[in-house]
Amino acid sequence: MIRSTPTRRTSHHKLAALAGAAALLFAGASALAQEVKEPFGEFEQKELLVGELNGSYSYGFNGVSSAGAYRLGFEAVNAYDAVGFSRGFIPPDTMGAVGRSQYVAVSNGAYGIFDKSTGARQSVVSDLTFWAAAGQTGSSGDSRILYNADSSRWVIVAFGANAKDLQIAVSDTDNALGTWKSTKFEGYAGLGFGATADYPTLAMDKTSIYIGTNNFAPATSGGANNFRGTTLDVIPVNSLFSAGAPTTANMKQFITPYVSGSSTNADRGYAIQGVNSQSLSGTGKVVAASAFVDDYIAYTVTGQTATSAAGATTGTVVTLGTAAGTAPGAARQPSVAIAANQRIVDASDGRVSSSAYEANGKIYMVATIQSSLSGNVDEARVRWTVLNSTTLAIIAEGDIGSAGYDYYQASIAVNDAGKVVIGYNRSGLDAATGKISFMAQVFDTAAGGELVSVGSEMLLKESLTDDYHNGSLFGAASAGRQRWGDYSQVSVDPDNAANFYLIGEFAREYNNAAGGHPGGTGGSRWGTWVAMIDTSVAAVPEVSTWLMMALGISAVGFMSRRKQGPTTAA
Repeated sequence: MIRSTPTRRTSHHKLAALAGAAALLFAGASALAQEVKEPFGEFEQKELLVGELNGSYSYGFNGVSSAGAYRLGFEAVNAYDAVGFSRGFIPPDTMGAVGRSQYVAVSNGAYGIFDKSTGARQSVVSDLTFWAAAGQTGSSGDSRILYNADSSRWVIVAFGANAKDLQIAVSDTDNALGTWKSTKFEGYAGLGFGATADYPTLAMDKTSIYIGTNNFAPATSGGANNFRGTTLDVIPVNSLFSAGAPTTANMKQFITPYVSGSSTNADRGYAIQGVNSQSLSGTGKVVAASAFVDDYIAYTVTGQTATSAAGATTGTVVTLGTAAGTAPGAARQPSVAIAANQRIVDASDGRVSSSAYEANGKIYMVATIQSSLSGNVDEARVRWTVLNSTTLAIIAEGDIGSAGYDYYQASIAVNDAGKVVIGYNRSGLDAATGKISFMAQVFDTAAGGELVSVGSEMLLKESLTDDYHNGSLFGAASAGRQRWGDYSQVSVDPDNAANFYLIGEFAREYNNAAGGHPGGTGGSRWGTWVAMIDTSVAAVPEVSTWLMMALGISAVGFMSRRKQGPTTAA
């Protein structure tokens, strides 16, 4: 059972002192050569799934429950859809958003539209088909989507056919089944060949759309892609949502180069994530993992308006001084058929992999780490952090996790009432409860900014296999990087802020006879799952929670600390 055990800052004074000392050491050593953190130097290349679809398959569907916070669950797009379009990639880059009547899910290879009240499929097409209809010649994946309630329109960003380009599609109306228009721009030019504007993020506030990229390019034509720095693109909302086709007119690009061994590298973070906000302040915010130290950063964007970002400037980078944590190791799962497969699932590397949100003067974000708050055991934890949106100081932070399990690939959203929902994957070695599962927790924001757990951890969807491994066939040892995600998403219903919609990945059955596919290749297959949680009613413990209680599993639990005082400027 996950429990809340808030701990005052005084019990973590050593951790806070160490974090502060590390930040000061980093600032004092700025004249020395800065090397980007090792996990961040790797290009996120997708892999093509093996084989074609054989036989039939069914979609999972929970329907609507009569009581409890978990009110609706349904399967969105999956690997069988993508492979059916000859667009099957791993990982799926799980992403989706809720609108006024529909839920739209996007992935590497397939886009789907669903009735948000019932989960009924309204359309599933290949990503290439979608972008062709919107006016583009192709897509290389890495899609992100948001719904803009002010204009009642959808926004999708993805790679162009050439991965140095980014393309943006905007729906003409609230109906995602209707027409879309698009525009394209160069995200990163590189050295003139082989450039990639990788891992594009997406956020919006009242004035601007924010897209961040990790930039990669080879030193020579045909060479390996190397990390070259980051770009933050700031696009005025009127350029995308005004009458006619969207444009990137009056866009401002902030390019932060990285040169290995240089003493002049600026730290604008890695996987730059703009903050979604309904605030009228006109000040944009950005959060990210530091590119150089095990910490997180934040900064502001000012001077932009709804019609132009040409005069925008970025503020001083603030190093947050979070509780100590490092990139986690691979996550576990229970299968013992191949012992080497027990710990192979990529739990990510500490980046802010999903949307951040501002509400009531606070910024909320999540990441995956190996945490000092839970004793630095070799288990992945979900770290939530709440910032003061004016000073960018940490108000509170904490970890979600329990002994014997890995928690990873998290996402968060908050409504104006301070209700918070965090979705994530959990897995472990336990045969009864260790399959990779899509989970969630509901929180209230306390007066001091701490997140207070409401009800129990909820099981949203359990994987159909206890031995997921991509890039190899059933019964064979895993091959290649076992990536998972690479992200998930939580979004708030624009017409009922008590309802939160979550999307995450789960492992489907293998494409073989045992999985119901005679003559199949035996390859692994992913699925994506959408759940709606109604935060106006009390959560009901799921089966997995009761099993954990019965088995007497000791929980590291939900640990938090509250921080006060000044931030550290780098």
